[in-house]
Parts: sequence; C-alpha cells; structure tokens
Amino acid sequence: MLKNRTFMIGLGVGIIIGALLLELMYIGEKSEEKLSLLGEDQATEQKLYTQEEVDALLAAQKDSDEINDEVNQNADPEATDAPVKASDKPLEPTSTPVPATPAADQSNAEKVLRIEHGANLSNTASLLEKNHIIDDKTGFINQMKKDKKLVRAGYFLFHENMTVDEAIETVTSNPITKSEADAFNSSKAAN
Repeated sequence: MLKNRTFMIGLGVGIIIGALLLELMYIGEKSEEKLSLLGEDQATEQKLYTQEEVDALLAAQKDSDEINDEVNQNADPEATDAPVKASDKPLEPTSTPVPATPAADQSNAEKVLRIEHGANLSNTASLLEKNHIIDDKTGFINQMKKDKKLVRAGYFLFHENMTVDEAIETVTSNPITKSEADAFNSSKAAN
C-alpha cells in the first residue's frame, strides 16, 4: 500500500507541474504575439522627437501654465502681483527699426523681426504683440499649443495687424536668411 500511495502522490504532483508548465507555455506564446504586434503598431504610429523639440514642448507647456496663472490672478481682484522673472521679459527686436509709413499704409507696414534661438512661446508672443503684429497674445499662445506647433528661430517677415493664424504660419515656416533681412531693411530705409 505504501508503494501505491507514493506512486499516486508522484503522479498527482507530476500532473500538476505539467499543467503549470503547459499554462506557462501558452502565456509565453500570447506575450510573444502581443509584443510582435506592439512592435508593428509602434513602427507605424511612433513619433520621434529631437531633444530640441522636447525642450520646446516643455517650455511651451511651462509658458501655458504661467499664462493661465496670470489670467487667474487677473481675474481675482485680491490676487497679489507676481514678480516679473527675467525669462518673462519679451524679446527685443534685433532688426533695424522700420521707418514710419503714411497713415493710409500703416495697417500693412512690413517688418523683419528676429526670433532668437531658445525663445519660448511667451517671449515670441510678447515680441509680436509689442511690434503690433498680433493683437491677442493669449489667443496666439493657445492656438500654437492647440495645434502643437513649435516656433522656429530666425528672421521672419511680418506685416502689422496679422491674424493669429497668419502669424502662426509665419513663425512656423522657414525663416528668411540674414542677407535677405538686411536687404529688406536697407530697401525700407531707402524709401
């Protein structure tokens, strides 16, 4: 009877271990299939960013948070004024100032502005607003974030009172060269 009992225990343990190993094999096959499908999906849908793009997206998110905080503070009459940080200062245009045009032609006056490398969305919006390119700084920033577009650095040709969409199209397009910007400024100075 002892021999029969030991045999039955061994047989039961063997069946249980065999069932567990079989289940592990099925789990492994399913995991392998999922991993192979995951690799195919990522290969077609994966979007890679450069470090500069990631930094720009993070800076844009930070700017958005700062602007939302400013809007919330302005809405609350008891809110205290927040100190202005050096990074919140709008960029100054580095181009030669464009001479004044007659009042009839003032609405379409063209300007070349330089957006510095590393300028964040808030600084760019402030620069455009200061130079009367756009009227709605917050709308510009919100639309840029909504479209998930990045501002490019370089020289850009603007005209006064552009729509937000026109300004976005300009700052996300290819910039003009420094020689083109200098030629434009010298031709405007000659007029």
